[in-house]
Amino acid sequence: MKALFAQNQLDTQRPLATESVKRAVVSTARDSWEVYFSRLFPATGSVGTGVQILAVSHTGIKLLRMVKGSQEAGGQLQVLRTYSFADILFVTIPSQNMLEFNLASEKVILFSARAYQVKTLVDDFILELKKDSDYVVAVRNFLPEDPALLAFHKGDIIHLQPLEPPRMGYSAGCVVRKKVVYLEELRRRGPDFGWRFGTIHGRVGRFPSELVQPSAAPDFLQLPAEPGRGRAAAVAAAVASTAAAWEVGRKREGPPVRAGCPDGAEDGLTLPPYSMLEFAQKYFRDPQRRPQDGLRLKSKEGRESRTLEDMLCFTKTPLQESLIELSDSSLNKMATDMFLAVMRFMGDAPLKGQSELDVLYTLLKLCGDHEVMRDECYCQVVKQITDNTSTKPDSCQRGWRLLYIVAAYHSCSTVLQPHLVRFLQDVSRTPGLPFQGIAKACEQNLQKTLHSGGRVELPSSMELRAMLAGRSSKRQLFLLPGGLERHLKIKTCTVALDVVEEICAEMALTRPEAFSEYVIFVVTNRGQHVCPLSRCAYILDVASEMEPVDGGYMLWFRRVLWDQPLKFENELYVTMHYNQVLPDYQKGLFSSMPASRPSEQQLQQVSKLALLQHRAKGHSHLPSVREIQDYIPAQLYRSLAGSAWLGLLGQHRQQTQALSPHQARAQFLELQQCHGASPLHPCCQPEWPQLPQHRDPRPGAVSGSGCARGEPAQCPG
Repeated sequence: MKALFAQNQLDTQRPLATESVKRAVVSTARDSWEVYFSRLFPATGSVGTGVQILAVSHTGIKLLRMVKGSQEAGGQLQVLRTYSFADILFVTIPSQNMLEFNLASEKVILFSARAYQVKTLVDDFILELKKDSDYVVAVRNFLPEDPALLAFHKGDIIHLQPLEPPRMGYSAGCVVRKKVVYLEELRRRGPDFGWRFGTIHGRVGRFPSELVQPSAAPDFLQLPAEPGRGRAAAVAAAVASTAAAWEVGRKREGPPVRAGCPDGAEDGLTLPPYSMLEFAQKYFRDPQRRPQDGLRLKSKEGRESRTLEDMLCFTKTPLQESLIELSDSSLNKMATDMFLAVMRFMGDAPLKGQSELDVLYTLLKLCGDHEVMRDECYCQVVKQITDNTSTKPDSCQRGWRLLYIVAAYHSCSTVLQPHLVRFLQDVSRTPGLPFQGIAKACEQNLQKTLHSGGRVELPSSMELRAMLAGRSSKRQLFLLPGGLERHLKIKTCTVALDVVEEICAEMALTRPEAFSEYVIFVVTNRGQHVCPLSRCAYILDVASEMEPVDGGYMLWFRRVLWDQPLKFENELYVTMHYNQVLPDYQKGLFSSMPASRPSEQQLQQVSKLALLQHRAKGHSHLPSVREIQDYIPAQLYRSLAGSAWLGLLGQHRQQTQALSPHQARAQFLELQQCHGASPLHPCCQPEWPQLPQHRDPRPGAVSGSGCARGEPAQCPG
């Protein structure tokens, strides 16, 4: 915008401009100012997402939150995630104040008091964009055996093509009910007789109209029509968002063909499968057009091989264009800015007043706002850590740590994934190579991001300094029932499920069915607000979100389902369950008071449970009347005098005196499981047996056994 003002000599002294300049200013603002032309709605996600505002504009929707600005007063909006209208299939309102955005590969759930207005506005935009669009999206799989038909999968975006004759002077048609029907006649009769004609990753063909629905034109894919060829053999060279990469990366009939090369040309080298060099050969810019990136040799085979290798090796000069062939010039400029940020983070270019944290935020924000640039970022970092010859001694090490951070936040496309994983595995498994440990950690971060969605909260300055110093973990306190403490090592990509599995392993639980019965809760406002975390919620994201709001937040580990039978061998397991069940038992939540006096059997059971509680504390003597009152639910204690209860407890003293505290707790649980209504009995499972029911102040938030960012047992991937 500043460049536009300077070009047209506009300032506060000379505000006048022609209509064309005014239109250019408005157009630039719409394209470059992220939320200026957006309508803002109050909205929330769940713990770990940080969503506070939903922005709807002419290009799509954005999830925002308010962050502290550079000025003392007020704040500024930060874009957490962007979805174009091409990504959105449709929007529903499953319940009041709940919005469900159905995308090609995922669902986004938000809560807003203005859900209806949001849906209406989004529907209007999508409907308007679909009117003039030449694209449709598949709503079901279509995998015909006939090679003349176009095969596709649900969520694929298909570019419609005109039903034109193959060449001048000829007509095209098909046999329908023993009669030849020409394409020209089909257009006159109706919507192509129930069939459409389109192209997808280099293949063309007919497909049923009922399997697709209109879609807004995608902003990430280009399948150019080539009139000089019978079939559109060019594939999108720009590996864009996950959806586009999924489309480009599907198994194709025949080898991939670079746009502009003759059909069947095989003048490239046979490269190792899934190597980064193979990826560069398929998707990087044509090496013939980039003489500045390598030596130009006379041998055609040697020239391409050497140049491709040079394109994947360290350079001390900034790139002049993107590595991956991107068709959009604005993306190309973004790629060069991104590479400069990579060089600055690695120390190979001056920071120019920025801090390392500023440079890292720039990179992560670019990848977050523009999914098309994620593969480009990965390729640039891999280039700079390959055969690194920098004069800075820690350049390569800082590059690996940058790759470690990027892999924790953003996934690559499914096209790049096997090549990138192969690169990391080659480094980590080849004896004698440096950086084996961090290469393995990068692979683990990437796999976790592909599965769980990636970190959301940007790293704090303290976390960044720790990562640059080689420290990638911190100790985090988790509270088990009864005040039991567990200080666990939390890494950059540790999610709630990892914590559940680690604590379950301490309790000798190893089966996935057991893991699903335990949940991590975040507790704020001195225990007044209790909210479950998703299995995929990143612990460090939760900590980053909670610390500015409530420095006294706690993370609790609790059992919420009771399908699996109890085990009594592991001491931590028994103690944890005993401590969770005991408070509710003492409150009488597991006991039903009979209309008349309790039966003798009930009195015997309650008195034995009281003595087991006393023994669990390590006491061998009989409890006092005051202690007995604490061990027995109040509604039952009032049915007998204190001395009578003392006599009943004495009858069980001989049976319990030889028990250890662990054995006493185990026997207490066993009695609860076998008698009466309790959460340990498979037929009697309350919704939430231990935690008090606290209202979460966030609109649409869930309590009890629900889950932030999805149900506990469900994660992306």
